[in-house]
Amino acid sequence: MYQGYSQRIAQGERPFTPSFGVEYPPLAIPIFRLPGHAGTPHAYTHWFTIDMGIVTLLAAALTALTACKFWPRGGRAYVAAVLFPVAVALTGAIIVNRYDVVVALLIAIFLLCLSARWLTAAAFVLGLGFALKFTPAAMLPLVLILAGHPRRWGWPLAAFFAAAVAPFLPYLFSSPRGLWYVFQYHLERPLQIESVLGTPMLFGKFIGVMQGGWAYSHGSHAFAARGAGLAADLSGGLTLLAVAGIYLLIWRRRARVRSATPDQAIAVLALILAVMTFGKVLSPQYFIWVLPAWALVAARDYVLAVLGGLTLLLTGIEFPKLYWMMLDMQHRPLAVLIVRNVMLVATFCFAAWRLWRLPEEDTQPDVAGRRAA
Repeated sequence: MYQGYSQRIAQGERPFTPSFGVEYPPLAIPIFRLPGHAGTPHAYTHWFTIDMGIVTLLAAALTALTACKFWPRGGRAYVAAVLFPVAVALTGAIIVNRYDVVVALLIAIFLLCLSARWLTAAAFVLGLGFALKFTPAAMLPLVLILAGHPRRWGWPLAAFFAAAVAPFLPYLFSSPRGLWYVFQYHLERPLQIESVLGTPMLFGKFIGVMQGGWAYSHGSHAFAARGAGLAADLSGGLTLLAVAGIYLLIWRRRARVRSATPDQAIAVLALILAVMTFGKVLSPQYFIWVLPAWALVAARDYVLAVLGGLTLLLTGIEFPKLYWMMLDMQHRPLAVLIVRNVMLVATFCFAAWRLWRLPEEDTQPDVAGRRAA
């Protein structure tokens, strides 16, 4: 698909028009064109995987650098540096077959900016993330909470909106209808078969009390079963409630989160998990987004290390090896997917619980915090 888009653009077609709809935001287009070789699928795939491998290395390096800023002494930074490639191994080859690792790179840059208290730069990175794949925008309120008084929000907000809006402007004026397709496409997507909200239906199919199957729609396999439409309709509200709940926990411990920079990684991880867990679409590549935050959190939290690691492992097992058998509703792949989704919910709940359990103040500030002060 990426190669097809690249080929059409190389032949002179303009994306985001009524005749050339693209479901990805505008900053995805340069990623698709990066490998060149638009007319040769084999060469395009070869160079795309190399490019995404380089991006993966950059994300790993920035995660390790952030760990060094979190923990300038001791071995914890080394543990985080090792956990990132471990997470890549658990995730599997999909990390170089999709462009979502670029989102992970932006999240790694975002975490580095937070560790250095570069809040305007952090907001700018989130704006780029919105123009790349929407989801990073969910972390903008975290930047505002860290900034403190609303009078300090001006520059971060300006930086975010400049980065988020600018990539859309060339297409907005030439073809607003074609650009609206990006948003319309995702608003109309049905409940994906791998989503957490579809797990009760999967379980019903597993034990033989529910009928139904799947249909191909909007680039993925969707549930064709009773209740799937209602679950898809509820997903937006549930996601907003989950994200709002995490922000309530962050606000409750805002003094601690502001002063103890490693705890900001827990907040970022919980926010990403909230978006993933309650969304109506949960593709395997979405798990790539969590790698930088998970590596930093898992370096000092054994429970989240195990829960997140098992979730990544089960995702790597389910896709692609068992995916087509899962579509045939065979018991073994269904069981793997059900357990994976349960593990994802458990990881999200435990990350939220960790935020709840944070002390009100940082009684033992980290060295990086003392230096910044």
